[in-house]
Amino acid sequence: MLKKVIEKRNYIILFIIIVLVIWVIWSVFFHKNEPYIETFNYYGETITYKFYDNVNHKKLTEDINNIYKKYENVNELSSEVNEDEKSLIEYGKIVYYKTDGYIDVTSGELINNIKDDKEYNFESDIEKVEVKDDKLVNDINFNFDNIIGSYATNEVLYYFKQNDIKKYIVSENGDIAVGDYYDKGKYSISINKPNSDEVLYIISLENKAMASRYTKSEFENYMVNPKTSKKESKYDGVIVIANDNLTANMLANSLYLMDIDEGKKLVEDYHGEALWISDEIVKTDGFDDYIKK
Repeated sequence: MLKKVIEKRNYIILFIIIVLVIWVIWSVFFHKNEPYIETFNYYGETITYKFYDNVNHKKLTEDINNIYKKYENVNELSSEVNEDEKSLIEYGKIVYYKTDGYIDVTSGELINNIKDDKEYNFESDIEKVEVKDDKLVNDINFNFDNIIGSYATNEVLYYFKQNDIKKYIVSENGDIAVGDYYDKGKYSISINKPNSDEVLYIISLENKAMASRYTKSEFENYMVNPKTSKKESKYDGVIVIANDNLTANMLANSLYLMDIDEGKKLVEDYHGEALWISDEIVKTDGFDDYIKK
């Protein structure tokens, strides 16, 4: 009797071992890594994260929300500013000089007038931006819309680096940032023909960022050029690939307002690649390296 019990137990143990071996083989060779997906809505944008690392979902979602919440009211800054707001203001000054004034965070009054279909002769207040003893020295009408999404997302990506989160893809209203690929290969991202589902190119990326600006129609998706005080939409689309999401966003916003030759020089200065869609497609020399063959 005892012998039969032992034999039965051994069969059960053997069965469990076989099931475990099959499960391990299936996980390694056949199971596709399913991502954890979370969507956030801030600054009028939809920001979607896909994580392929093992993460604490609840804590990660809470921490990301806390980062985005810090900048919810930056366009309504009072005279007193905290450390996060000071850093954002400083970045706004930096990006102004990097783009030769095509991105100007002091253009709040211009944006308000443009929204009301009023003409306004804008003059930059960037030289007047100064913070002393946690207070703005001058009364500035800020508008951070061009940079706030990418700035806050960049802070999230820094948080990932600190917490060893490496495998992810972030989509922020069409702007993409990717980390390590979760399998062998790279992330595949499509570039569509404007106002169409037709795919022009498939781009392969890993540890890179891509930003896109499209004109949907003559009445939509314009950008305000602070250098001319007018709405502008030179191209049907501009796509930029860069080493990080801040640079990609900065270049896309600027190139959309620049002539192509001026844009090529700026892209080269920041080690990016770009594609312009208009009557013809124009690419920088290295853009084809990212196109999936």
